[in-house]
Amino acid sequence: MTSNRSEKIADLLKREVSLIINKDVKDPRFQNLNITTVKVTDDIGIAYIYYTIVGKSIKKNESMIEERLLKKLSGMIRSKLSKSIQIRRIPKIIFKFDESIEYSRNIEELLKDLK
Repeated sequence: MTSNRSEKIADLLKREVSLIINKDVKDPRFQNLNITTVKVTDDIGIAYIYYTIVGKSIKKNESMIEERLLKKLSGMIRSKLSKSIQIRRIPKIIFKFDESIEYSRNIEELLKDLK
């Protein structure tokens, strides 16, 4: 059961992390990165940030490379978050590739093939 506070912090983190990636990260590989969902544990110790790359079909191997790069950026992102939002403890950030968009595309393709 998620608390109301963790949901509010998840929404705040989604907005702030998106801004940080768009403004402060100069790497062109993250230019089309889109944060889809943020899930925060009830104790606000860990934030799972789900992302996708807009306009690009990503295979499993490519998403692993992106996650390694994002893991390196997570320290800088946490530092920027501590300066921009006022909460007692900034959660540990874990990036995960959001496979739901690829999954829905595959289902749409299968449905087109049936017609």
